[in-house]
Amino acid sequence: MSVSPVRRLYEALAARYGPQGWWPLASRAGRQGFDSRGYHPGIYGLPGPRERFEVAVGAVLTQNTGWLNAEAALRALSAAKLLTPPALLACHPRRLAGLIRPSGYYNQKARKLRVLAAYLARLAGARVQAPTREGLLALWGIGPETADSILLYAWHVPVPVVDAYTRRLFHRLGWTGEQAGYEELAELCARGLPAEAPVYQELHALVVRHAKEHCRASPVCQGCPLAGRPCRWPREPARS
Repeated sequence: MSVSPVRRLYEALAARYGPQGWWPLASRAGRQGFDSRGYHPGIYGLPGPRERFEVAVGAVLTQNTGWLNAEAALRALSAAKLLTPPALLACHPRRLAGLIRPSGYYNQKARKLRVLAAYLARLAGARVQAPTREGLLALWGIGPETADSILLYAWHVPVPVVDAYTRRLFHRLGWTGEQAGYEELAELCARGLPAEAPVYQELHALVVRHAKEHCRASPVCQGCPLAGRPCRWPREPARS
């Protein structure tokens, strides 16, 4: 049986970059096995039940912004001791919006966080083990990428997570159209890899790492670990 293109991609990126340690847990930053920002390469049993909400909140905060901005907002919520559904719901919406201001769209995100917290609080009250994709997608402000990030990184549900970086990379490799939809990209990942949460976690993180280092909007082709594969972007000439 031949190896799928996605599997070859995964192996090439993993060989170059190694384990990425996503999703970072700021609450454990600096502890054994964690770096100064909470990344934990090679540790896949996280988060625990007390940290799942932290990951879910981070998935909302990182919408339409970079992780550094989301991280700043997350630290503010942690300092205010608001990283549980009851505590966040008890916080006045204006105060909540002010705390998460670094993440951008803070009024909308404050509302999204309250909707998500209420949903997760209801599940906890009913002793439901994990949210469902359908349940998350029914919430205001929660789209497929956010829902799948919550499922994969907070509850270890083996679903692929794709984003704009995935779309760019897969298009340049000639696998999809430039405007490929979320479900098409996710299906391609699911066909090419075993349905295991650590594998999907690493694939998502590795694609992001590669897109930031090489497959940028204006790519840096020299030293690309995917050199030699067909690419829709003209290669940079070798530097002498």
